[in-house]
Amino acid sequence: MKKGLSSLFTIFRSIICITLALLVLLSVPTGWLYDLWAGEGTEQGQQPSADVQRLRQQEDIETCFLNSTPATVNGGNLAACPLARLRDTGQAGVHTHNNSGVKRTVSVSEYIYADYPLSPLQRFVQGFVGGYYNRYYLAELEDGSWLCVYFDDYLVLMGADNYPTGYVRYTTTEERRMLNRMAEDYDVDPVYVLDMYRHGKVSWMLDLGLRLVVLAVAGVLILTILKLWKNKK
Repeated sequence: MKKGLSSLFTIFRSIICITLALLVLLSVPTGWLYDLWAGEGTEQGQQPSADVQRLRQQEDIETCFLNSTPATVNGGNLAACPLARLRDTGQAGVHTHNNSGVKRTVSVSEYIYADYPLSPLQRFVQGFVGGYYNRYYLAELEDGSWLCVYFDDYLVLMGADNYPTGYVRYTTTEERRMLNRMAEDYDVDPVYVLDMYRHGKVSWMLDLGLRLVVLAVAGVLILTILKLWKNKK
């Protein structure tokens, strides 16, 4: 009986360890680390200074676009979009490597698409790979209209009320296709997106290395604790 319980405990422990390892490698947000030294100002991704305009109504969007005015939005209602984009777009493409003489090819997409409306399963999948992808959102403005926004979405997990400095730009083909679908339910202009993400702050290889270091340290700590616990027994 004791042997059976010990085997079940070992299996359960292995499942927990594998799950935690996957969370560290794929899901845990690290963007906040790179934003610690972003500072305040009018550059994209910085904390907004007094010179950054708050977008309050639909008319403000085109004005900021035409004048290249730094802008942000107030904290308010957000609607998750069925589209996510790589934090480091340099990771997109086909990657080939040799493993014990076997050639393996991995294709990484710049965007992750989902059905609209976003199902709980698809929301979970986007969140599970959230360490490498940012989800798009619609932000509600004071006049009741909506604006597509793109920022490091660890801010959503932290429940932030203030968002970074950004610039209004034209949407890409993928973004416009997504917004055209959402425009049936939201008063949103599919032509514009407020991009508040500090592009280039994350190198996916450096970020992966950081995650592996965290995983290794956590593994050593867990093994040490287990060893001490066995010695006490």
